[in-house]
Amino acid sequence: MTDRRSSWLELAENLAERVRTGKLQPGDRLPTENELRNSTGLSRTTVRHAVAEVRSRGLIKTVPQDGSFVLGSGGPFQLGPGESVTPSTALIVTGADGSIRTLAAGTRIVVDANGCACHG
Repeated sequence: MTDRRSSWLELAENLAERVRTGKLQPGDRLPTENELRNSTGLSRTTVRHAVAEVRSRGLIKTVPQDGSFVLGSGGPFQLGPGESVTPSTALIVTGADGSIRTLAAGTRIVVDANGCACHG
């Protein structure tokens, strides 16, 4: 790891990459804060910042008194006609044109027979 400002980001990228490549599978528990500190030599604050970054990307969830767990890669997924999803937290949607929208928790997204997604 390099300087303090980029150390947290480097650790966050490392953890995110482990999720993307399948080294950490959905449901797996992340190493504890102390384990990450011991393996990287980083401070508690730096480790917490890195874990918060990975959480903000939607790759992990943290359960108080239990730890942080992998949710998945957060990559694109396909919904077929008639399928729907209702997120329990805010959902960030990236359009084909690169536009980004944030939908509130509880927004229901449904794919119609033409493959178009709508929400309401």
